[in-house]
Amino acid sequence: MSAVNLGTARILIVIALVAAGAVVLVNGFDDESGPTAAESPGTSVTSPGTTTSPPVTTSPSEPPSNTPAPHKTGVLFMVLNGTNVTGLAGEAQQLLEAEGNVAQAEADNAPSAGVDVTTVYYRAGEEAAQNKADATYIGETFFPDSNVEKLDPTIDAIAAGSVTVVVVVGDDFAQSVAA
Repeated sequence: MSAVNLGTARILIVIALVAAGAVVLVNGFDDESGPTAAESPGTSVTSPGTTTSPPVTTSPSEPPSNTPAPHKTGVLFMVLNGTNVTGLAGEAQQLLEAEGNVAQAEADNAPSAGVDVTTVYYRAGEEAAQNKADATYIGETFFPDSNVEKLDPTIDAIAAGSVTVVVVVGDDFAQSVAA
């Protein structure tokens, strides 16, 4: 090769290496092995005049939720019988007490009979979210086909003031007890 061609070849090689280096710098590395020597965990490299926000970290094992965890014991409750089956509310009360919950009044009859599906009511107010979580847990655990609703004014008039959950048992619970 002549001296001119050798010089041109060197220039082309240098240009190619500079271009490849620029591509690598712009696109970064796909290496997932960890931070480079210029980086440390929790920092980011930015151009002058730019700002960054701190990285947001989330844990997949912690679902975001505004719903409090239910109390599995110690819930202040009352049971009302919405059927014509004698003693059904008492059986439900014993079931809940056996699991560590606290009856605030003796089991009684609901204002009306003929309830088909058990309803677990929760008291509204300042602790409504906790009461709803407790009612949902009680419903799912002890009365699987039940509905969970905010305390009805008619039922609220019967419930003692400290009661946070009222269970009105229906024919579905009567059938499960008979089975």
